[in-house]
Amino acid sequence: MERELINQLVSLVSIPSVTGQEGEILFFLEEDFAARGVDFERQRVEGGWYNILVGEVEKPKFIIAAHVDTVPPLDGTPPRPIVEGNVIKGLGAADDKAGVAVMWALAAEFKEALKKKGILLAFLVDEEKTGMGSWTLVNEVSAEGAIVIEPTGLEICTFEAGSLEVVVDVKGKAAHGSCVEEGENSIHRALDIIKGFDGLSFVGKSYPGIGRCSYSIMSISSGDFELRIPDRCSFMVDFRLSPDEDVERAVDELVGYLKKVGASYRFVDISPGFVVSENEEVVSLLKFAYRNALAREPVVGGMRSWTDAEHFVRKGIPAVVFGPGELWVCHTPDERVSVSQVLDCYRVLKSFVEEA
Repeated sequence: MERELINQLVSLVSIPSVTGQEGEILFFLEEDFAARGVDFERQRVEGGWYNILVGEVEKPKFIIAAHVDTVPPLDGTPPRPIVEGNVIKGLGAADDKAGVAVMWALAAEFKEALKKKGILLAFLVDEEKTGMGSWTLVNEVSAEGAIVIEPTGLEICTFEAGSLEVVVDVKGKAAHGSCVEEGENSIHRALDIIKGFDGLSFVGKSYPGIGRCSYSIMSISSGDFELRIPDRCSFMVDFRLSPDEDVERAVDELVGYLKKVGASYRFVDISPGFVVSENEEVVSLLKFAYRNALAREPVVGGMRSWTDAEHFVRKGIPAVVFGPGELWVCHTPDERVSVSQVLDCYRVLKSFVEEA
């Protein structure tokens, strides 16, 4: 099964599955499951495709989930997996098709035994945009715990950072590019506003396992390369929040600052962080499975990005994030995942299912 797992991962990486365009990879998985005698159900997701559910759908004890969609490629070219020694390269290799491949292997190996174990495998859509795949799942299915497979370097992440994503619009005054005195440069104003973010109380905090809670400018747009002072500038900023940050208070503080500096704003995403107790059964069992499968102690850490796990926790389902690959390289042309980590993840989760 392990050789098949790696071959399947290469096949999955070769299938384009940008959010909203998951059809081909969903059909691929369904055809494979049908050929192997693996029962599955479709769970319709509003405004998109559907989740594929394998195992105990009605009353699962534990849910294991991974998402089939990816961000768009930077260069617009179709994904092309490259295998180099112990590494598989390609868009989605780590985020999150390694997780999809691991779950595929569990489905192929356990089949009907998943129901007896109370395990539901959820192949989710739309994680990279609105998270409607996981939101649909948690509103229709409950469980005692969940494992969300994402690139954590095989750390068991019991806490996750929160996030605020905001589009900010800044106005200036247009003038001939040489007439600095008569104009007001919207780009200069935007840069001053961005510098002011450092004064917000939730920026600069440090949380073990997460690091410094900061912000990133994800995009900025202004001007037209002509000799004129730009009168409009828009940028999108993503704030990383401490897992224990009061999100409503952070939103109020940010809104107050943006109003004070005269900027317009639109929130794209507001997501609280979370902390799950290590005493939860899903955490204890995953730790046991890790020791049993790999004969070493697991490392408990934190996830620096939003994941579907937040939806599980929001609905009262304790969730941890765990999986192969490193987060920092995801969404980039250098995305890659270690074959040995993929196999270790499979061994751990196989042990988890066996012990459930």
